[in-house]
Amino acid sequence: MSARIVSSGPHRLLPAFAAVGGSLMLLAAFLGDAAPGNAGQLPKDLPKLPKDLPKLPKDLLPKDLLKLPPVAKATTEAATWLRRLPLDKVLDKDWQIVKAKEDLHPGEMLLAGNEAALETNNGAVRLAVHGDMCCSIHTTPVLETALILLPPGDSDLEFALLRGRIELTNTKAKGAAKIKIRGPGESCEIVLEEPGTKVALEIFGRWPRGTHFHKVPKPDERPSISAMLLVLKGEAEVKGPHKHFNLKAPPGPALIEVDDLGESDAAVKHLDKLPAWATEEGNTDRAKLVKATLAKFRKLAVAKSVPQALDELSASDQEVERTTAIYLMGATDDLERLGHALTETKHADVWNAGVLALRHWIGRAPGQDQKLFLALTTKGKFKPGEAETTVQLLHSFGDDDLSRPETYEFLIDLLDNDRLALRGLAHWHLHRLVPAGRKLAFNPWGSKEERTAAVEAWRKLVPPGKLPPKATVADK
Repeated sequence: MSARIVSSGPHRLLPAFAAVGGSLMLLAAFLGDAAPGNAGQLPKDLPKLPKDLPKLPKDLLPKDLLKLPPVAKATTEAATWLRRLPLDKVLDKDWQIVKAKEDLHPGEMLLAGNEAALETNNGAVRLAVHGDMCCSIHTTPVLETALILLPPGDSDLEFALLRGRIELTNTKAKGAAKIKIRGPGESCEIVLEEPGTKVALEIFGRWPRGTHFHKVPKPDERPSISAMLLVLKGEAEVKGPHKHFNLKAPPGPALIEVDDLGESDAAVKHLDKLPAWATEEGNTDRAKLVKATLAKFRKLAVAKSVPQALDELSASDQEVERTTAIYLMGATDDLERLGHALTETKHADVWNAGVLALRHWIGRAPGQDQKLFLALTTKGKFKPGEAETTVQLLHSFGDDDLSRPETYEFLIDLLDNDRLALRGLAHWHLHRLVPAGRKLAFNPWGSKEERTAAVEAWRKLVPPGKLPPKATVADK
């Protein structure tokens, strides 16, 4: 048997995988980050999002969420899942700990870093999170996973995957398990043909290289969203409005990948074996350290609170604990705590993790970078120009930018800026773009005299009007 995917009509983004990827990206634009939280309550003057985004269908989330019966149960220890309701008008607005074996209701937004799992109440499907907070194994940095459970209807499980990577397993005693993934106006159905059949599904967003930030976004400005579906075991059928695919685990037609940056159509890819992240090869020493750190976070969150757990880990003398805390701050939308950690730290690893977490955060959905801009100008007290430059530096430069000497002059000048965020981000880019400069000492937290000396050293390496020297073997 093979697999079938159906795309629901022409979509500029993820045209052939729209039922799985494009629609979920649009769902993330409305639900993934409009939810309340420490940094998620938006100022009233937020620039309007592009007008061409479709409206959220009224039936996606029923109005009376609190009266709906549970659809699943958490099967992992307390605090592997966090949850909150994604609408402004209902009860608690902060992330709450999900206890072991606790009921999970439709409409709840669930968040996890790794090792979280749930099972449907009918015993048909197990959903497990397979993240990568160590940023070392997967080809894309899937730091956390967020999803919203929905009333299952005629399916065994129905949900919206906002971001991240999950594994779905047929846990029935016999027969196929049917899973529906919802988006605005669309749906995708995955049929796990037999008990034990397992698939991985991933949604990941990021801004294309060369994208320029605008305080008021243009209609066509949005992150590109990649989607992946891989059969890990057995056979699966994927059905959408216009296309179907039959897939099977390697060796065989096992994988569908779509990247809206370049692919105009989706096709099944044959794999001889599973990728490293899906096997024991992915269990690296660093992955084990991250796993231990997340276990420590869970214990602290249960004994104290989520914010206190983040504070304690971010102040650790262990690099992996500090960086994991930073990723969790971004995952939980705690931009205020993340900004404080970046301002107060003297550890380069914290700064690097913070940049990656923020780049991940603004890539979730349209409007995220505008939210960050407003957070910087309101809570961070940045001047508009400073905030605009900061958000721009969280995007990647394009080939056109990198071919102009002015780009490097701009970055070098920022090394002596009074704003830590600006000089730190400028150095973050220079360190990656100019390998020969890695030997030059620069401390973003250093004195004015130290920064001035560093700027002069950089200007000798990359004189005004010149491009950087080409990297040598010694530089790499």
